[in-house]
Amino acid sequence: MVSSAEDRMTWVCTGEPPTARLRMTDSPSSRAMLDGGWWPTSRDPVVELCSLVTALTARRGGVIERIMLQPAAWERHPCRIGVGGAVVRVGWFATLGAQLVIITGRRDLRIDLAVIAPETTYAAATAAMLAASRPANTTRAANILSVPPSPRSRPLVADGDDVAVWETEGGHFQPDRHPTAPARA
Repeated sequence: MVSSAEDRMTWVCTGEPPTARLRMTDSPSSRAMLDGGWWPTSRDPVVELCSLVTALTARRGGVIERIMLQPAAWERHPCRIGVGGAVVRVGWFATLGAQLVIITGRRDLRIDLAVIAPETTYAAATAAMLAASRPANTTRAANILSVPPSPRSRPLVADGDDVAVWETEGGHFQPDRHPTAPARA
């Protein structure tokens, strides 16, 4: 695949990014599905991700190295952004739900946030961010708020189809089988 010069560029937010609308759990839990909720102000990934990285670095510390997003929910798709003198790599995964962003970094840093669409009303977005930031929440990002999909996105699985969700998350459904001992020669 031939990549364009734009694909190889490191994008930098030239102005002051807006304050990230972010709500997180007080302490990360290994049992929680989500670490919080994020409500971007636009669908411009350079501006929004710069503000998100700045806010997360201030709150949790650590070095953020990678961000994973769903491409249909954003206007453009930069592979690298410059934030505070560091370069953060951005991965675009069509199999990732538009309602989830995964942030990783050094020292096993992993933050999963529910993404609330910029067009969402204040009341609905606030309720969704509160739900996503509850300690030990067990709700998937897609179920936090029924977000109207962007015109280019399509649902990956039907609501309530747990087997399909399992299949798209990397697990494989197999009927119960009894283990058999290997044949002796």
